[in-house]
Amino acid sequence: MGQSDISLSDLGRQEANQAVAALKMFPIDVIVCSHLKRCLQTITPFRAVGDCQISINPAWAERSWGVYEGVSKSQRGQETHPKNGETDADFRDRIQHALNDLPSGENILLVSHSGVFRELRRFGYEPEAGLDKIPHAIPVRLRRNRAPQG
Repeated sequence: MGQSDISLSDLGRQEANQAVAALKMFPIDVIVCSHLKRCLQTITPFRAVGDCQISINPAWAERSWGVYEGVSKSQRGQETHPKNGETDADFRDRIQHALNDLPSGENILLVSHSGVFRELRRFGYEPEAGLDKIPHAIPVRLRRNRAPQG
């Protein structure tokens, strides 16, 4: 899907509404959110009942796939350098810089994308629940458990 700025589906809106109760169980000091519409719509129900500060940051957007924007992973294959898009290294560097810019000592709710989650895993962050794939609109606590992968 990449950075195509699409709205949540009906199911996505339902999942976002269901996530509110789970999010209330976490101490959250600040919300850091991708600027893409699907992330902003995901966090809207929680913000309606909470008073957390929010930082909307395009650095947390999904990878730009250039000519493959909106094309499923199965259709684009193992492309690593899409025309007019981000290379693997470009995306990894962007996420590393965004990670370095996060406030320290705060409980951060990051509302982002599956590609970002995969990069965080490469940087040594692991979900407490032992998930390999992050589910939609489900809070997952990440901890740095190991050294980053090359």
